[in-house]
Amino acid sequence: MGLLQELFRTQGPAYLDRFGPTMPKAHKKVIAAIADCHTEAAGSSLYVCEACGQRHVVHRSCGNRHCPGCQQGKGRAWLERPRARQLPGEPFMLTFTVPEPRRPFRRRHQTIGYGALFAASAGAIKTLAVDPRYLGGDVPGFFGVLHTWGRTLQYHPHIHYVVVGGALSREDGRWHPARPGFYLPVRALSRIVRAKFRD
Repeated sequence: MGLLQELFRTQGPAYLDRFGPTMPKAHKKVIAAIADCHTEAAGSSLYVCEACGQRHVVHRSCGNRHCPGCQQGKGRAWLERPRARQLPGEPFMLTFTVPEPRRPFRRRHQTIGYGALFAASAGAIKTLAVDPRYLGGDVPGFFGVLHTWGRTLQYHPHIHYVVVGGALSREDGRWHPARPGFYLPVRALSRIVRAKFRD
């Protein structure tokens, strides 16, 4: 049993009693799926050895995309595929967050709020990548991962982007690398994100 599964089994019922009425239904499903993973509650398969007749009961996995036990192998395979297509350039990580006064609204309106944060932050990267002072390419390479909690388990929505240092230009068909150790100016990104999110 993994640490997360043990936590959900031992502390999950009390947590749901306290916060269940205000939690999204999808979050409750994830907790239940991970708590039941590889147990009788998830279902079982019976295998019988043809040679000796010994019976083996195997409890099914939950298959939930958030389950660390079910997704561990898929995560490794996913990581290997992009490595083969890696773009030239130094990798960078950019983090976009939500100011604390805006977080309660974001938590109550997650679909709209997270979508707006992704659109504003990705749009800011694309806007500055095109600028010839920085990259001069209109197709930057990046992906973003949403985190909704901080290390101390407080609600802290933010997106981490992994970006490749450069951008492809559709105009000249060339790769435009970023300067060593520099991707895009942080203050300019912040201003653009705020404006796009507000709009």
